[in-house]
Amino acid sequence: MNDNHQTIKPIGKYSEDIDWDIIYRTFHNPKDIAERIAFELADHQAPVIFCGFPETAAYLATATELQFVDKSAVVTQRTEERYSDIHSVTQGDISAILKDTPTRNVVISCRLSAFWQTEQDFEALANAILAHPRDQIIIDFFDREAVFEGMHIYYHAEAPEADSEVAENNAQKEKIQQSGDWDFKQFDDIQSTNPAIQIANIDVSYFIENANNSKNDINFTYETRRAFFTKMAILNWCTKTFPNYETTLATGLLEGDPSFLVSLNHFKKLS
Repeated sequence: MNDNHQTIKPIGKYSEDIDWDIIYRTFHNPKDIAERIAFELADHQAPVIFCGFPETAAYLATATELQFVDKSAVVTQRTEERYSDIHSVTQGDISAILKDTPTRNVVISCRLSAFWQTEQDFEALANAILAHPRDQIIIDFFDREAVFEGMHIYYHAEAPEADSEVAENNAQKEKIQQSGDWDFKQFDDIQSTNPAIQIANIDVSYFIENANNSKNDINFTYETRRAFFTKMAILNWCTKTFPNYETTLATGLLEGDPSFLVSLNHFKKLS
């Protein structure tokens, strides 16, 4: 294993030196998540605007027209290069893009909501969703009731086999050993917000060994802050903010992850 260790404290943006597709595989199977999202969508063949892991988007895009959105120029560029099944790739903030995009099915996945750390973030999201008629909105959230200060979450996995059309354009076909550690240091309450927000201060470490080429090993640590929510806080906010939608809660998209899923379905679409 490569002994070089890169420490980033804190990490501010996506580094061009880090391949985040590999990092994401530390704790998820992109095909499994895509299949779960397709299951949750009432009309899984209707066009979707999607924010989340690029490889998950690529699997979904084999069955439906999909617009991928991410704030990072590095992520969007790599997504365009690697995943030709995705119909369009847009760089920008998902709430800002949604406000100008009338797509009726919205998926904001892989706990992007962890970056919504002010009440203004939720106001922007609500305004964007309500700017156009929507049929269904799916969002997952980190679950405050599933974690505690001093908790460690350990991850270990091998990259999935290249067994689909998506993988044909995926450059990461080497056998890779991966592991990670999330160390929850403390939680900070954000006062008087709706929904109630608690910020987790987390030390994150990733150790990724490439069995075929040690020069491609990845080993780094960073500090980060992520928003966590209770199910009741999100349920109450959704019910009040979107009265024309049925709000349902489900288990998270990522197996073994401290998260939960919210689905908003327009009543007219249900009838």
